[in-house]
Amino acid sequence: MTERALDFALMERALTEPSEMAALGRHPHWRVRYAAAIGMGETGDPAWLNDLRAIMAMEEERDLYGQPQVQEFIGGFDDTRAAELLAATEAVWETPPTPEQYDAWQCRGRVRQACILAVAAIGQADDAWRELLHRALRDPREDFVVKAAAAKALQRVGTRDSLPHLEFAVTLDEWCLSLESRKAITLLTTPETPGGSS
Repeated sequence: MTERALDFALMERALTEPSEMAALGRHPHWRVRYAAAIGMGETGDPAWLNDLRAIMAMEEERDLYGQPQVQEFIGGFDDTRAAELLAATEAVWETPPTPEQYDAWQCRGRVRQACILAVAAIGQADDAWRELLHRALRDPREDFVVKAAAAKALQRVGTRDSLPHLEFAVTLDEWCLSLESRKAITLLTTPETPGGSS
């Protein structure tokens, strides 16, 4: 069995075997941690919040965004109406990345995004989690997909203290992030919603 096939087998277990999720959330391969985070979120159980934070801590120790710059992508982008028509693309690097850098480039914020969306699915968070979500919105190096996930999570777990961070995120030049941030602001300032104004 190849390493990738083993990862995929473990990813499937992370989604179907709750008793293994905690251990798989600490797995050395990011794809397995990614699947474990998704699985934890799908349970809807707040008991997983500490495990999700532990996965986030593992990701924070990795240099996810420090790879050499990609100068361009070679491949076809002319017709995107059907995925099967897309040509394979290849990144052209400023300097060739090491295997570790390439693996981090493939991952970037994907595990972080999965953890944050799991918090959104669970619908509960403590102050430490909220602070982590606020930091994600403010961090200039963070991927926009992670920022958008943070704004989405704050729609369910945010408080009035989240509003300045969301208002900042609206000013950034990224449509999905702006949309999710505006939704969160509306929910948090509407009296009838959890976390909203009273």
